[in-house]
Amino acid sequence: MRISKLPLCALGLLLLNGCAALDDDVTVGEAIDDAAITAQVKTALVEDDELSALDINVDTVNGVVTLNGAVDNQAHIARAADVADDVDGVRSIQNNLTVDQ
Repeated sequence: MRISKLPLCALGLLLLNGCAALDDDVTVGEAIDDAAITAQVKTALVEDDELSALDINVDTVNGVVTLNGAVDNQAHIARAADVADDVDGVRSIQNNLTVDQ
């Protein structure tokens, strides 16, 4: 039985490259951490009685959480940032929320 070396080489490269950068400077571990932070922030926003989480988009890169979308008033902009900042692993908040007109 003859086994092709190409799939084995490809598998070896994938295994060796497992912790290498996915996107220029983001490792697999960091991407997983960022995804977990995003999920935790979204959950916290959903659980907050003052906010409509459906109106807030959350992205995380290297622990920096970016909030985008439109909310009802200025107080909700501040509240969303406070809720996100309370999540473990959040390094800083980039708050791009606006007041819905």
